[in-house]
Amino acid sequence: MNDSRAIDDTDIVATRAVKAVRLKALCDLMARQLEARRTPLKLAMVGALGYVIYTGLLLLLYDLSILRFMPAKDTGVHLLLFTHDDSLLLITTLIGTQASIIGVFIGHSLWTFADRETARKPLWVRFSQFEARALASTLGILTVAVNGIALGLSVRPIVALPAGLVAAFTWNRLWDKQASPATGHRLAVRSAC
Repeated sequence: MNDSRAIDDTDIVATRAVKAVRLKALCDLMARQLEARRTPLKLAMVGALGYVIYTGLLLLLYDLSILRFMPAKDTGVHLLLFTHDDSLLLITTLIGTQASIIGVFIGHSLWTFADRETARKPLWVRFSQFEARALASTLGILTVAVNGIALGLSVRPIVALPAGLVAAFTWNRLWDKQASPATGHRLAVRSAC
């Protein structure tokens, strides 16, 4: 009877060892997969931070109008080349956009690309490059899209924001493909951070 119990114990130990080896292999596979996708995950998380900053400021400055010295909603303004029907919307989208650009730059500099060689450039050089790149896509396209959709379709700016983000994202992807067709690398990210 003791012999059969010894055989059963051996089988249990062998089964546990096989399970441990399989579990270790699974953990190693997951670690390799996560390592391979770490930068895209960081990019997505920092991009989400930029979205939260933009949306939060749009809500605080436009919808809640917490700054009393700003113009009232639906107050028009005549600029050099055009007239804008809601100067508060224009100002808050510009502020939100610039704040999100700064937030995304800080996130990329301190976290996403902190270990890259370009992170050793002076901070003002990296920020200037990032800002120049963001002027067209984020400041230009996003602001124009959000303002145009909000005023043109008479919807709240928060509703127009996703369409503006799609337009800015599409511009970035097309720009990146034009900037580096041979390598497929994103020059903007590398030069910015």
